This record gives sequence, structure tokens and C-alpha cells, in this order.
Amino acid sequence: MKKTAVILAVLALAAGGCATGDDEPTSKASADRPAAEGRSWKLEYVDEDEAPDGRLTTVTASSADDVWAAGYKLRGGSMDDPDRQFLVHYDGTAWHRRKPPAELDGNVFHPRLASSGPDDVWLFGFGLRDGASAARWDGNRWRRVPRPPLDGPAEGIKAFAPDDVWVVAGQRRVLHWDGSRWNTHALPAEPTALDGASGDDLWAVGHRDSGPGVGGDGGELTQPAAMHWDGRTWTLTRTPEYRFPEPVPPEPGASLDGVKAVSPKEVWAYGSHSFNHGEVEKEPSIEHVLLRWDGSRWHEQKGARQDDACLSRGIDAHGEDGGLLFGVHRYRSPEGRCTKLSWQRLPAGERIGARSKQRLWLDSIVPVPGTGKFVGAGQVQVLQSGNPLTLPVVATFEPAKG
Repeated sequence: MKKTAVILAVLALAAGGCATGDDEPTSKASADRPAAEGRSWKLEYVDEDEAPDGRLTTVTASSADDVWAAGYKLRGGSMDDPDRQFLVHYDGTAWHRRKPPAELDGNVFHPRLASSGPDDVWLFGFGLRDGASAARWDGNRWRRVPRPPLDGPAEGIKAFAPDDVWVVAGQRRVLHWDGSRWNTHALPAEPTALDGASGDDLWAVGHRDSGPGVGGDGGELTQPAAMHWDGRTWTLTRTPEYRFPEPVPPEPGASLDGVKAVSPKEVWAYGSHSFNHGEVEKEPSIEHVLLRWDGSRWHEQKGARQDDACLSRGIDAHGEDGGLLFGVHRYRSPEGRCTKLSWQRLPAGERIGARSKQRLWLDSIVPVPGTGKFVGAGQVQVLQSGNPLTLPVVATFEPAKG
């Protein structure tokens, strides 16, 4: 198997508070710039030989020595063709490229990964004819799992153990795997994401279309919803309400798009307060939603509504140090300092021109347990005349200490 593993020096972060300016993840850094260890995205794996013109779309890490990612080639047959899909696995020594497991029955489109340990890795896929499928890696081989009753690809997955896995199902439902079957749980509001500190301390977030702050003259169509599972029942908790000042824009609504649980007393949820654009001349700005659960109630974070620089993408991952990672662009320290992140461009070579413009996109980012690091999977776009490339990549980021 041929592969290219690229370990790059790390560049310095931009100084000061929240960085402003162009948010496009483009590198123009020179390869001989001084390094500042732990302050930039570091490319750990670049598949330049076996899957050029491809991307990785999902990643999970149970430890520093066990990382899985999945993606697809951009060219070939139909999107659900197994020959276009692939996995990469890091075992602590090297990266290995693998075919999708046969246990998915060919339903490999839109893969999603989750894990609770090296012997409990879950891979969900979707087929245009057969629907959703799931398989579990037990540390030695993939095992078939009964198909989850989903209407579309799996989203919002949380694995606590081989017999304790949750998946967002939509239509006010979540699914739970108990080791032998999938059970459907009805929710009091519509979910979009879930996360939790344990199997009996789980959160699902999304929106509600009834109750306080919804409806009335010029009222919002939706408000944020945060639902808690205590091991027995799902309960809708109270969240801040949002409303635009007069004149209210058309079809306004607020919702939560993601949630990151750190402990029973620290949970973060994020989303937006928006409206139907293009119907009025003077439109208000979209407001960002950032909430923190302290163990008893949700608090809106000061300054979050208009923080375009740091909240334009929402939280991708929460670090063990208490920091928040906002996509590939921004890192918010436990003290609340938000910094723009950088990364070093791929070196020039036979296929990559010295003056090429390069962009790093990470579709999925998760923390690496026990390390303080984050790992992301995505692509580097090499924009150049004659031979543009899109290369699958896995990258890591380690916040600076102190």
C-alpha cells in the first residue's frame, strides 16, 4: 500500500483576541517560517497517492493510538458505490487504508463514525435503496448490527459502550441500542444533535415550535430546545428565548444545532437566531446562540449574539482543558480568549506547485481522549493551473499550554 504521511512543523497563532478578516481557511505560509509547537493544525496523514481527488468526512478517536476516519473519492461511479468509499485507521504506528466493511451490505454513502474505545467503534452508512446500516468494530473485526430504523443517514451519534449507543432519528425521536435491539424514544421537541457525559446524563438539542416565546403577533416560529435524559425519562429544560426588535423580519426563529457535554455541570450548546432572507430591504443581523449548562440552568454567553469571528461555524469539539474549538479557524481558551488558528501548506513537489493556493477544510473534529489534542478529517484543496488537487487529510491541533 502506498501512502504519504506528512508531519509538518507548526506555525504561530495570530496574536491578540478574536481575529477578524477573511475566514477562508487558506494557507499562504512559507515552509521556512519559524515553528511554535502546539499552536497550529498539523497534517498527520495526506493520502496523495491512493485516493487523490477525495475527502474524509467523519473521524473518531478512542485514544492517541486509535483513530478512524472515513470518506470517498470525488470521481468514479455513483455516490453509493462501495469502490468510491474508503476508511483509514491509525493503530499507533502507521496509517492503513481499508475498504468499507461488507457488514454494511453496500450501504456506505454518508458514513458516520463514533466510538467508546478501541474495541467499540461504530460505523453507520446509508444506501439509496436499502436505507441505513450499521457495523461495529470489536477490536479484531467488523460485526453486523441490525439496521437502525432511520429515514435518512445517521446523524448525532453518541457511543458509551457496546450496549449503549444513541442516534438522532428526527421527527421528535432518538434511537437507543441496548446490545440486542434498537429502541425508539419520543422527545418533547425536534432534535438535531446529542451528546452526554454518561448513559444516564444525555442531552439532545434542537428547536420547539410551541410554548413560551413562540407565536403571537410577529413572534418567532421556533425557539431553542434542550432535552435531558436521566436514565428514565426525557425532559425539556428551560432555555433563553430570542426575539428580533421591531420591525420583526419575516419567519423568524431560533434553534440549537449542536451540543458538547463535558460533565454534569458543564454542557455547551450552540445555534442561531435567523429569519427568511430576501423579503425586506433592511435586514437585521443573524444572531449566534451560545449557551452553557451549569448543572441547574442554561446561561446565555455574554457577547455571543454578534460574535461573527468566533461563532460563525459553531462549536466542533470541546477539549479536556475546557477550551472550545470552532472549526478549523478559531480556538477559545478556557479563559475565554478566542484566537485564529493557522496551518502550514503542503510542500511543493512533483504534483504541487510552489505558488499554489491551498485550502484546509475539516468536515469532522473530535477530541483525542487523554491527550488534550483534537483530530480532524477533511481535505486540502490545491488550487493551481493545470493540475488542481483535492487530497484527503487527517490533522491534529494541540492548544498551547499556559
